[in-house]
Amino acid sequence: MTEAADQIRSESRSDESISTALEVIDRCCDDPDCARNAEKLDVLQPLLDLLTTHGGSVRTRTLEILALLFSNNPNIQEAGMKRGAAKLCIGLTQESPVGSEERSKAFRALVALVRNVQEFEKFLLAEEPGRALLVQCLSPEELPGTREKAASFVRSLAENGSMAPEHVKPLATALAALFPKLQEAGIQYKETVSSCALQLSTFKAECPPELLSAVEARLKELDEKDPEVENEVSCLKQCAEALA
Repeated sequence: MTEAADQIRSESRSDESISTALEVIDRCCDDPDCARNAEKLDVLQPLLDLLTTHGGSVRTRTLEILALLFSNNPNIQEAGMKRGAAKLCIGLTQESPVGSEERSKAFRALVALVRNVQEFEKFLLAEEPGRALLVQCLSPEELPGTREKAASFVRSLAENGSMAPEHVKPLATALAALFPKLQEAGIQYKETVSSCALQLSTFKAECPPELLSAVEARLKELDEKDPEVENEVSCLKQCAEALA
Protein backbone atom coordinates (compact mmCIF):
# COMPACT_ATOMS: atom_id res chain seq x y z
CA MET A 1 0.00 0.00 0.00
CA THR A 2 2.88 2.34 0.83
CA GLU A 3 4.60 1.47 -2.45
CA ALA A 4 1.40 2.30 -4.32
CA ALA A 5 1.25 5.69 -2.58
CA ASP A 6 4.88 6.32 -3.56
CA GLN A 7 3.99 5.45 -7.15
CA ILE A 8 1.19 8.03 -7.10
CA ARG A 9 3.64 10.69 -5.83
CA SER A 10 6.41 9.76 -8.26
CA GLU A 11 7.65 12.50 -10.61
CA SER A 12 7.68 9.94 -13.42
CA ARG A 13 4.08 8.89 -12.86
CA SER A 14 1.64 8.46 -15.73
CA ASP A 15 -2.10 7.98 -15.81
CA GLU A 16 -1.46 4.28 -16.38
CA SER A 17 0.90 3.91 -13.40
CA ILE A 18 -1.50 5.88 -11.20
CA SER A 19 -4.39 3.63 -12.24
CA THR A 20 -2.30 0.56 -11.40
CA ALA A 21 -1.45 2.02 -7.98
CA LEU A 22 -5.12 2.76 -7.32
CA GLU A 23 -6.04 -0.85 -8.05
CA VAL A 24 -3.35 -2.02 -5.60
CA ILE A 25 -4.74 0.27 -2.88
CA ASP A 26 -8.25 -0.94 -3.64
CA ARG A 27 -7.20 -4.57 -3.17
CA CYS A 28 -5.31 -3.73 0.02
CA CYS A 29 -8.49 -2.21 1.45
CA ASP A 30 -9.96 -5.72 1.54
CA ASP A 31 -7.78 -6.10 4.65
CA PRO A 32 -9.43 -4.06 7.44
CA ASP A 33 -6.02 -3.37 9.01
CA CYS A 34 -4.84 -1.67 5.83
CA ALA A 35 -7.96 0.48 5.64
CA ARG A 36 -7.69 1.45 9.33
CA ASN A 37 -4.03 2.40 8.95
CA ALA A 38 -4.24 4.30 5.66
CA GLU A 39 -3.22 7.53 7.41
CA LYS A 40 -0.21 5.94 9.16
CA LEU A 41 0.85 4.47 5.83
CA ASP A 42 0.62 7.98 4.30
CA VAL A 43 -1.86 6.92 1.64
CA LEU A 44 -4.67 9.41 2.29
CA GLN A 45 -2.96 12.64 1.21
CA PRO A 46 -1.74 11.30 -2.17
CA LEU A 47 -5.31 10.21 -2.93
CA LEU A 48 -6.73 13.61 -1.97
CA ASP A 49 -4.06 15.32 -4.10
CA LEU A 50 -5.18 13.32 -7.15
CA LEU A 51 -8.62 14.92 -6.92
CA THR A 52 -7.13 18.30 -7.83
CA THR A 53 -4.36 17.19 -10.22
CA HIS A 54 -6.30 14.67 -12.33
CA GLY A 55 -9.74 14.36 -13.86
CA GLY A 56 -11.60 11.73 -15.84
CA SER A 57 -11.31 8.07 -14.91
CA VAL A 58 -8.44 8.67 -12.48
CA ARG A 59 -10.54 11.08 -10.43
CA THR A 60 -13.66 8.90 -10.38
CA ARG A 61 -11.62 5.83 -9.38
CA THR A 62 -9.90 7.83 -6.63
CA LEU A 63 -13.29 8.97 -5.31
CA GLU A 64 -14.47 5.36 -5.21
CA ILE A 65 -11.43 4.31 -3.17
CA LEU A 66 -11.77 7.27 -0.79
CA ALA A 67 -15.41 6.34 -0.20
CA LEU A 68 -14.24 2.80 0.59
CA LEU A 69 -11.57 4.05 3.00
CA PHE A 70 -13.89 6.48 4.80
CA SER A 71 -16.84 4.10 5.12
CA ASN A 72 -17.41 3.21 8.82
CA ASN A 73 -13.75 4.02 9.53
CA PRO A 74 -13.71 6.78 12.20
CA ASN A 75 -9.90 7.12 12.31
CA ILE A 76 -9.70 7.76 8.57
CA GLN A 77 -12.82 9.93 8.60
CA GLU A 78 -11.15 12.14 11.21
CA ALA A 79 -7.92 12.25 9.22
CA GLY A 80 -9.86 13.11 6.07
CA MET A 81 -11.68 15.97 7.78
CA LYS A 82 -8.38 17.37 9.07
CA ARG A 83 -6.91 17.19 5.57
CA GLY A 84 -9.79 19.14 4.03
CA ALA A 85 -11.56 16.25 2.32
CA ALA A 86 -15.02 17.71 3.06
CA LYS A 87 -14.28 20.94 1.20
CA LEU A 88 -12.75 19.00 -1.70
CA CYS A 89 -15.71 16.62 -2.06
CA ILE A 90 -18.29 19.40 -1.72
CA GLY A 91 -16.46 21.43 -4.37
CA LEU A 92 -16.20 18.52 -6.80
CA THR A 93 -19.86 17.62 -6.37
CA GLN A 94 -20.91 21.22 -6.99
CA GLU A 95 -18.64 21.64 -10.01
CA SER A 96 -19.55 18.36 -11.73
CA PRO A 97 -22.47 18.33 -14.19
CA VAL A 98 -25.86 17.30 -12.81
CA GLY A 99 -26.46 13.62 -13.46
CA SER A 100 -22.78 12.86 -14.10
CA GLU A 101 -20.82 9.90 -12.74
CA GLU A 102 -18.20 12.19 -11.21
CA ARG A 103 -20.87 14.12 -9.31
CA SER A 104 -22.31 10.88 -7.99
CA LYS A 105 -18.89 9.54 -6.89
CA ALA A 106 -17.91 12.82 -5.22
CA PHE A 107 -21.18 12.88 -3.27
CA ARG A 108 -20.74 9.26 -2.18
CA ALA A 109 -17.23 10.02 -0.93
CA LEU A 110 -18.57 13.01 1.02
CA VAL A 111 -21.31 10.94 2.65
CA ALA A 112 -18.81 8.21 3.60
CA LEU A 113 -16.53 10.87 5.10
CA VAL A 114 -19.10 12.23 7.57
CA ARG A 115 -21.62 9.44 8.05
CA ASN A 116 -22.25 8.11 11.56
CA VAL A 117 -19.88 10.63 13.17
CA GLN A 118 -22.30 13.15 14.66
CA GLU A 119 -19.71 15.93 14.90
CA PHE A 120 -18.99 15.66 11.17
CA GLU A 121 -22.65 15.28 10.19
CA LYS A 122 -23.54 18.41 12.14
CA PHE A 123 -20.60 20.22 10.54
CA LEU A 124 -21.94 19.40 7.08
CA LEU A 125 -25.44 20.60 7.95
CA ALA A 126 -24.08 23.77 9.57
CA GLU A 127 -22.39 24.77 6.30
CA GLU A 128 -24.74 26.35 3.74
CA PRO A 129 -22.97 24.62 0.78
CA GLY A 130 -23.39 21.26 2.51
CA ARG A 131 -27.12 21.77 3.14
CA ALA A 132 -27.64 23.00 -0.40
CA LEU A 133 -25.82 19.99 -1.79
CA LEU A 134 -28.12 17.56 -0.01
CA VAL A 135 -31.15 19.30 -1.51
CA GLN A 136 -29.55 19.32 -4.97
CA CYS A 137 -28.70 15.61 -4.84
CA LEU A 138 -32.36 14.80 -4.19
CA SER A 139 -33.27 16.44 -7.50
CA PRO A 140 -35.17 14.30 -10.06
CA GLU A 141 -32.47 15.32 -12.58
CA GLU A 142 -29.81 13.39 -10.66
CA LEU A 143 -28.89 9.76 -11.27
CA PRO A 144 -31.21 7.36 -9.39
CA GLY A 145 -28.26 6.09 -7.36
CA THR A 146 -27.37 9.63 -6.28
CA ARG A 147 -30.96 10.34 -5.25
CA GLU A 148 -31.15 7.09 -3.31
CA LYS A 149 -27.84 7.81 -1.54
CA ALA A 150 -29.07 11.30 -0.64
CA ALA A 151 -32.39 10.01 0.70
CA SER A 152 -30.64 7.30 2.69
CA PHE A 153 -28.25 9.85 4.18
CA VAL A 154 -31.02 12.31 5.07
CA ARG A 155 -32.88 9.46 6.79
CA SER A 156 -29.71 8.62 8.71
CA LEU A 157 -29.21 12.25 9.77
CA ALA A 158 -32.72 12.32 11.20
CA GLU A 159 -32.28 8.96 12.94
CA ASN A 160 -28.90 9.90 14.45
CA GLY A 161 -30.13 13.16 15.94
CA SER A 162 -27.77 15.21 13.77
CA MET A 163 -30.57 17.12 12.04
CA ALA A 164 -31.99 20.28 13.59
CA PRO A 165 -35.58 21.45 12.92
CA GLU A 166 -34.39 24.32 10.72
CA HIS A 167 -32.81 21.84 8.30
CA VAL A 168 -36.01 19.91 7.62
CA LYS A 169 -38.21 22.00 5.31
CA PRO A 170 -35.96 22.24 2.21
CA LEU A 171 -35.04 18.55 2.45
CA ALA A 172 -38.65 17.42 2.91
CA THR A 173 -39.74 19.63 0.00
CA ALA A 174 -37.05 18.10 -2.23
CA LEU A 175 -38.01 14.59 -1.15
CA ALA A 176 -41.69 15.22 -1.93
CA ALA A 177 -40.72 16.04 -5.53
CA LEU A 178 -39.45 12.45 -5.98
CA PHE A 179 -42.82 10.81 -5.28
CA PRO A 180 -44.57 11.43 -8.64
CA LYS A 181 -42.14 9.12 -10.49
CA LEU A 182 -41.77 6.41 -7.85
CA GLN A 183 -43.88 4.03 -9.91
CA GLU A 184 -40.98 3.73 -12.36
CA ALA A 185 -38.32 3.01 -9.70
CA GLY A 186 -36.94 -0.16 -8.14
CA ILE A 187 -38.19 -1.61 -4.85
CA GLN A 188 -35.14 -0.60 -2.80
CA TYR A 189 -35.30 2.98 -4.07
CA LYS A 190 -39.01 3.22 -3.22
CA GLU A 191 -38.43 1.87 0.27
CA THR A 192 -35.54 4.26 0.87
CA VAL A 193 -37.63 7.29 -0.14
CA SER A 194 -40.63 6.19 1.93
CA SER A 195 -38.52 5.44 5.03
CA CYS A 196 -36.80 8.82 4.66
CA ALA A 197 -40.21 10.51 4.59
CA LEU A 198 -41.18 8.61 7.74
CA GLN A 199 -38.07 9.81 9.59
CA LEU A 200 -38.64 13.40 8.51
CA SER A 201 -42.24 13.18 9.76
CA THR A 202 -40.87 13.17 13.31
CA PHE A 203 -40.37 16.91 12.64
CA LYS A 204 -44.09 17.40 12.00
CA ALA A 205 -44.14 21.17 12.51
CA GLU A 206 -41.33 21.73 10.00
CA CYS A 207 -42.57 19.41 7.24
CA PRO A 208 -44.26 21.25 4.36
CA PRO A 209 -47.78 20.22 3.28
CA GLU A 210 -46.29 19.00 -0.03
CA LEU A 211 -44.82 15.96 1.75
CA LEU A 212 -48.15 14.79 3.14
CA SER A 213 -49.82 15.35 -0.23
CA ALA A 214 -47.10 13.35 -1.99
CA VAL A 215 -47.34 10.50 0.52
CA GLU A 216 -51.15 10.31 0.26
CA ALA A 217 -51.00 10.37 -3.55
CA ARG A 218 -48.46 7.55 -3.54
CA LEU A 219 -50.61 5.43 -1.22
CA LYS A 220 -53.49 5.70 -3.68
CA GLU A 221 -51.24 4.24 -6.41
CA LEU A 222 -50.32 1.14 -4.41
CA ASP A 223 -52.08 -2.20 -4.16
CA GLU A 224 -51.78 -3.05 -0.47
CA LYS A 225 -52.28 -6.76 -1.25
CA ASP A 226 -49.02 -6.80 -3.24
CA PRO A 227 -46.31 -8.27 -0.95
CA GLU A 228 -43.61 -6.33 -2.81
CA VAL A 229 -44.94 -3.01 -1.53
CA GLU A 230 -45.58 -4.10 2.06
CA ASN A 231 -42.62 -2.19 3.55
CA GLU A 232 -43.28 0.91 1.47
CA VAL A 233 -46.98 0.97 2.41
CA SER A 234 -46.14 0.54 6.09
CA CYS A 235 -43.74 3.49 6.07
CA LEU A 236 -46.10 5.70 4.10
CA LYS A 237 -49.08 4.97 6.34
CA GLN A 238 -47.08 5.78 9.46
CA CYS A 239 -45.78 8.94 7.80
CA ALA A 240 -49.27 10.09 6.75
CA GLU A 241 -50.60 9.43 10.25
CA ALA A 242 -47.75 11.41 11.81
CA LEU A 243 -48.24 14.39 9.49
CA ALA A 244 -52.03 14.46 9.44
